[in-house]
Amino acid sequence: MNYNGADRLPALFESIQSLNAAPAAVMIVDDGSTDGGAEAIREQYPGVRIESMGRNTGLLNRVRNRAFETADTPLVFIVDNDVVLKPDTLDQLLHVMNERPRAAACITRTVYWHDQDRIYQDGQTLHYVGASPGTNRERLVQELDTEPRLSIGWGVQLIDREAAREVGFFNPAYPMGWGDDGEFNHKLHLYGYECYHVPKSVVLHKRESGSKRYQGTIQNRLRFILEMYQLRTIMLSLPAFFLYELSLVSFLAMKGAAGDYFRGWLTFLRETPDIMKVRRRIQSSRKVPDRELMGAGDIFVYSDEMTSKLLVHGYRVLNLLLNGYWRLIVRLI
Repeated sequence: MNYNGADRLPALFESIQSLNAAPAAVMIVDDGSTDGGAEAIREQYPGVRIESMGRNTGLLNRVRNRAFETADTPLVFIVDNDVVLKPDTLDQLLHVMNERPRAAACITRTVYWHDQDRIYQDGQTLHYVGASPGTNRERLVQELDTEPRLSIGWGVQLIDREAAREVGFFNPAYPMGWGDDGEFNHKLHLYGYECYHVPKSVVLHKRESGSKRYQGTIQNRLRFILEMYQLRTIMLSLPAFFLYELSLVSFLAMKGAAGDYFRGWLTFLRETPDIMKVRRRIQSSRKVPDRELMGAGDIFVYSDEMTSKLLVHGYRVLNLLLNGYWRLIVRLI
């Protein structure tokens, strides 16, 4: 997946060339880039296929879906342009995919480009308020185990193309923000498939520190809850949702981004008819109840967002209350 990645694509493609086993085909799905990066790669690697969106859509899930629509292999390995693969990255994913019959997606462990001993992303679980606990974020690799575990999220995945087709691929209504990839994995789980985080499969990632994506995160979270959750779960979780919303709008107001919060809500309300259509399809096909796919834990927030003692204290209190409430309702979900 590429947009104006001329400065990043060479490192990615060098790592693709160094994989232990060469992929059957390599494709760049380009989202209307203007920097010539994709064309430069094609000149250097003539076998690479360029699939152009024609213009910049800004919709990563639409770009991802183009890869599935045009690929002709049973497995598709989607990769962003800001990562570098290790030689055995794909081997480790294939190993887990092949040994687990219900596996429909296998997701890499991700370490920082500048600090390869430290975790950037290490698998996601679903917090019941529609967020992610910070599983192993910022921890040292040597402190952690390497066993595969069920997971959602992160855009570098090996995916079974037919399973992806069954659940409707990635939802292009999700802009970049929380849940833009996790909604796809959660749908697979609801349909009875399994998505695994594979810690032995490692990629290096350079985090773009300036990309906050508050509005996308707000509207994605609201859409995710209404599309994915059973009605009973929504009703039982309403007090927690209210507390989280109050905390979230207060946090964004302190960051000068309250407008993003309200724009996210307005988009959600405007799209509610479409969301309800998606909800009916998902709920009629689901095979797994909510209680098996969600939990609690401390919600992940980047450390550079915690800029005051008030925010740190409020964050601790919020997690304490949400975790306590989860213990009250979990047996009822």
